[in-house]
Amino acid sequence: MTNLLINRPKPIEIGTLIAATAAVAWMVHSVPSWRDPAAGPSIAATVAAAATVAFLWVSLWRRRSATRAELWLLAAFLGGMPVVYLAQYLAANAKPGGWFWLEAAGIPIFAALAVLGVKVSPWFLVIGIVAHGVGWDSWHYQHSPYIPDWYSTGCLLVDITIGAYAAVRLNP
Repeated sequence: MTNLLINRPKPIEIGTLIAATAAVAWMVHSVPSWRDPAAGPSIAATVAAAATVAFLWVSLWRRRSATRAELWLLAAFLGGMPVVYLAQYLAANAKPGGWFWLEAAGIPIFAALAVLGVKVSPWFLVIGIVAHGVGWDSWHYQHSPYIPDWYSTGCLLVDITIGAYAAVRLNP
């Protein structure tokens, strides 16, 4: 019986994961057309965000045995974020210019934060995920000719809520 109480998730973990679930639900609901080939990378990322949150729900109840898996999942999540933006740029056949180099520059930056998050401290994951939302997503909103506003808004919400979950879950 005591083991069940030790393995029970903390209310703040459940609360942040409920917020992440709501953010993903809003993002999924916001997809204007699931068949739009130009939005393919954004739609794939939306599905990946939903799968990430589903995995986090399952692993939450596993407690300590799952935190290492969550660490790696969140590192992959963070590392994949800028790839979506570059892929969306390429899928939209955007005109060459500064946008390509901006999107390409994001890949090593967020990949480095993901590696540091696994090797040094989970706080790098938290910082990277939240920074992507606050910096990258909000900057693209209404400024990018190839990132749909529904995606940058949804990604911002998902990044902040998953970052909050990582902060409370991976840093006891």
